[in-house]
Amino acid sequence: MVSTHERLRDLVGDLWNKYTRHEFVERLRNGSLPMDVFRYYLIQDTKYVREMQKAVIKAASKAPLNEAIDILTAVFSNVERGGAEVHERLFHDLSITEDEVNNTGGFNLVNYAYTKHLHYYASLGWPQFLAAWAPCMWGGYYEIGKYVVGTGNSIFNAWAEFYASNDYWSRVEAILRTLDKCGGNAGHGEGV
Repeated sequence: MVSTHERLRDLVGDLWNKYTRHEFVERLRNGSLPMDVFRYYLIQDTKYVREMQKAVIKAASKAPLNEAIDILTAVFSNVERGGAEVHERLFHDLSITEDEVNNTGGFNLVNYAYTKHLHYYASLGWPQFLAAWAPCMWGGYYEIGKYVVGTGNSIFNAWAEFYASNDYWSRVEAILRTLDKCGGNAGHGEGV
């Protein structure tokens, strides 16, 4: 039997591969991405992670208690809080300050759209939120991390090693397991 998360992934077809093998990803992997572009990405990603965490908490308030605890524990249980650990190390290596994150404008258009997307689905309900969030955590971080890890660029590799790690996979696995419990309800809602 095909799981809900596999069924949803199959529904997007080749878009999944275009997403996880985008030119940005290929350039991370081969080390040719300009460092200023990665630096900008990292600042935007930090803004995204902070908004994503708010959306997770908002959505979890609508979840069955055991599912909310499972997800919140997986994502927030360690000191590192879901990606901040790799950001802190890379911020140091790239001389990015907290002031720079807070004072270099807002979200870029894509980041703005996706964070609004997450907040919208968090307001609809738990299954809908999981279906909207899982592709980012699974494909956008884990699958891309696995693909990029081993690159010759130490900065890009440090980023990829975290997202390809067993620790990070345990977070993704909790999301996918919970999404699978939701079954057919995960695809209900406008735009899912």
